[in-house]
Amino acid sequence: MYTRVLLFVMLSLPSLFLSTSQAQEQSTPYDYPNISPYAATVIGTPPELRAVLPDKIPVDDRELSVFPDRTLPDILWYGENMRYSLVPQEQAAPLIFVIAGTGAGYNSEKMQVLQRAFFQAGFHVLSLSSPTHPDFIVSASRTGIPGHLLEDSQDLYRVMRLVWLDIQHEIEVTEFYLTGYSLGAAQAAFVSQLDEEQEDFHFTKVLLINPPVSLYTSTSILDDMLANNIPGGTDQFPDFFDRVFHAFSEEYQHGEFVNFSGDFLYSAYKNRQPSEGTLAALIGTSFRIASSNMVFTADVLTNSGYIKPKNLVLSATDSVTDYFKVSNRVTFLDYFREMFYPFFQARYPGLTEQGLIANLSLATLEDYLSHAPKVGLLHNADDIILGDGELDYLKKVFGPRAKIYPRGGHCGNLDHRATLGYIVDFFRNPLPANLAQHPGQMLPTPTPMTPSYPTHQTTGPEEFPTSPFLQRISYRPSLDFQYQLDRQIQDLERKLQESHAYLQATQVRETASEIIPDPVHPEDTPTAPDAEDEIIEPAKRSVKDVVQSDVRYLVDVYDPIEGFNRGVYKFNAQFDEYVFLPVVEGYEAVMPDFFEERVSDFFSNLADIRNLFNAMLQLNGEATLNTLGRFLINCTFGLGGFFDHATPLGIPQQTEDFGQTLGHYGLNPGAYLVLPILGPSSLRDTAGLLTDYTASFFYLYTPLHFNNRLERSSPFTLTWSVNTRQQLNFRYYQTGSPFEYDLIRFLYTKKRELDIAK
Repeated sequence: MYTRVLLFVMLSLPSLFLSTSQAQEQSTPYDYPNISPYAATVIGTPPELRAVLPDKIPVDDRELSVFPDRTLPDILWYGENMRYSLVPQEQAAPLIFVIAGTGAGYNSEKMQVLQRAFFQAGFHVLSLSSPTHPDFIVSASRTGIPGHLLEDSQDLYRVMRLVWLDIQHEIEVTEFYLTGYSLGAAQAAFVSQLDEEQEDFHFTKVLLINPPVSLYTSTSILDDMLANNIPGGTDQFPDFFDRVFHAFSEEYQHGEFVNFSGDFLYSAYKNRQPSEGTLAALIGTSFRIASSNMVFTADVLTNSGYIKPKNLVLSATDSVTDYFKVSNRVTFLDYFREMFYPFFQARYPGLTEQGLIANLSLATLEDYLSHAPKVGLLHNADDIILGDGELDYLKKVFGPRAKIYPRGGHCGNLDHRATLGYIVDFFRNPLPANLAQHPGQMLPTPTPMTPSYPTHQTTGPEEFPTSPFLQRISYRPSLDFQYQLDRQIQDLERKLQESHAYLQATQVRETASEIIPDPVHPEDTPTAPDAEDEIIEPAKRSVKDVVQSDVRYLVDVYDPIEGFNRGVYKFNAQFDEYVFLPVVEGYEAVMPDFFEERVSDFFSNLADIRNLFNAMLQLNGEATLNTLGRFLINCTFGLGGFFDHATPLGIPQQTEDFGQTLGHYGLNPGAYLVLPILGPSSLRDTAGLLTDYTASFFYLYTPLHFNNRLERSSPFTLTWSVNTRQQLNFRYYQTGSPFEYDLIRFLYTKKRELDIAK
């Protein structure tokens, strides 16, 4: 009797869990506000409707060398290794690969939302940048010409293999899942089909979140949003661009994270009420920035001569400001016709423009997607990147596997509690009975993943060996022993061939002092130009056709020693990566969160002494009283400043320094200056910084008896420095822009102007 009852309960648990989850999903109302798709795309989800996610998760940022022998142009020195992140569980769990959207990095805002949600649900999470992100282009793209769905997905699949080889002994994985949003969703579909052929992961579930149907159609829509909504027409784009960046600089003043990969500009308008036309133009501008980052990076990497003159060698200290101005005038359609299509036409003789457009679409996978029950779709009925009839097409292809919300724009509802709940439940729950594959039912034999146009003939061994059979994955159906043995023998033979080829190539390199080309598609491998041997040819998009000497652009900042500053900027980036950040990570590892907060509050309270003195020097009565009130409250009720009680009481900190004081009395900033380790500054602000440090010696170090006591002052100063760096969310060259120096220079200059004018 008890055995029968126990058996009944065990059999009922899965169905009870599923019905409970489904009931919970149905009970979560979709109360996303009834706003326009443009507003939804920019504003996102109101805070009160967002899913509750953990603030901190154990994100492990990593690097991977995909092409160890690739020689990069000096100006792209920072892209040698591909960056990605792993969020591991302590116990065995499924692993979800997440692919970012157009131009976005693995650590972009939307990726962080998905990371937190999946980790909270109990999954390992591995995040990858978009193949259109500059870091991925430089470090992991085989051709260096992004935008081709199949080619980019092959690059992604290669990276997934290498990443799994890198982490497989660190985590215990039960099965593999795959997802992506926007362009990353379309690439997830292609990667899933590739995996059907090559069988490295056997993805159990795949979810496409807001994918485009036709990449060409969606990019044309985004380009038109900008072209059709700029006040005064496209000729007024520089003025509109300047106004947008001016608005963003006001947001940057508050210390928000800077990410130049696309939708970072949205933050400037989330608290405003712009018109529909302005919102559409803003979305188009965001896409244009992501596109320009992609185009210039691809141009420099491949030496195509599109924006940068062909064979011109750019070093890390050369200015690229004028190229920034040119690249922002290039539409995706320009890139497609003038750079993208000619490259693939040369690669596939006989390829037509319409033939290439047809291959940049999910329609090429229609048969696979129609018969793959593991692949689901999540979309919004008002998504701005879909063309006429494309939503109906997706409904027809996916049928009951499509979840369509009535509103939310393009990924604007991603962190809504109902949307994110559906995404998590898709992977957490079993497939519904009407979608699950019945025993004995087989998917159609996958169509080989090759373009419909003539194939590119190549020679040589496969570029990267297929990863070893994943024996740790308990869910995989066991293969017969002979098949396993044959595959292992093939892998061993391939590795021996590659090792032999590598040794031969090494001998040739040592004798001839030549760079070894990539063994696969050697004609596709990006090569750095040699200024001594090559003639510099004018670029197709010349600087002189766009930049006018008598016109001042917003990004133009007085920087007479730009070469020196860019060299220091490179040093700071390397020091930050190899010295400063490891120290900060060690500090975070040994210091409990509670004590981190106390140390941060303590140093913040000490900074109010500087703020108070400078507010008094500026004769700013309001700032003086506020800062004095903060300091007294935190010193008394905050137990010497270790607790910040002033901010919750409505007395926020007002940062004041002697550089602002000098500016308050009319002193111009002078030349822009990048200080070693400390970063952006100016001649005026450097003088102010020295004054503030000198003053702190008298009002802080001397009273604490730190003067002439190195054993006391050094730990104090080091802790202060580490805490200051910990508070900054900025990471060098993870912003997704080859123009990072120019944009940081502009934003710092504008921020200082706003600090002084407030």
